[in-house]
Amino acid sequence: MRFRLASGVHITGERVELGVDKAFVVDWHMDRSPVPIVPATTLKGWLREGAERVLRGVGLSACDGSSPQTVCGECLVCKVFGSPQRRSPLRFRDVRLREALWDVRANVSLSRHRKAAYEERLFFSEVAWQSGFEARVMGVFPSQEEALQAAALLYLPAQLGVALGAARSRGLGWVELEDFSVRWNGESEPLSRVLQRAEEILKGAPEKSEGNG
Repeated sequence: MRFRLASGVHITGERVELGVDKAFVVDWHMDRSPVPIVPATTLKGWLREGAERVLRGVGLSACDGSSPQTVCGECLVCKVFGSPQRRSPLRFRDVRLREALWDVRANVSLSRHRKAAYEERLFFSEVAWQSGFEARVMGVFPSQEEALQAAALLYLPAQLGVALGAARSRGLGWVELEDFSVRWNGESEPLSRVLQRAEEILKGAPEKSEGNG
């Protein structure tokens, strides 16, 4: 999946940075200087949340994956993204924003009730700016049809254009899908088949099975 970033993005990490209250999560492992990343867990959670929203929007069953207590383990989203009872067949990777520019944004805490800023609640967040990024997801499936179904369930939330990361209500993290491609055992899968399967999912078509492949 290739996305275009329509705004800066912020994903809070655990490191301490002088003069910054919310530092960006980074990867130190392969570079001398820190590289901001979109963690695999963030990418997976973002796509799963979007898939749940899409399915519920057309009246299909999709549990709430925000906590283990609200995950059913049996709906289509759980079969693809996993649950405490079912391991996901998908493997997500961290996205390294190698070309990102950094800056620090000043913010104030807002009262949702009073619709006004709190006094003396100024804080600073690191924001990364980059034209876009690529996300790669791999999976192991018993059949090509199940792989196609998973690809369709990734495509549906990816093309929503919903913001990624923290501070979404402040205008950060807005993305647009530019390209979506699928390979099965090294061979390219026509996007038309992914779109067809996505349409079948939205219409509530029963899952197909071709047996083990």
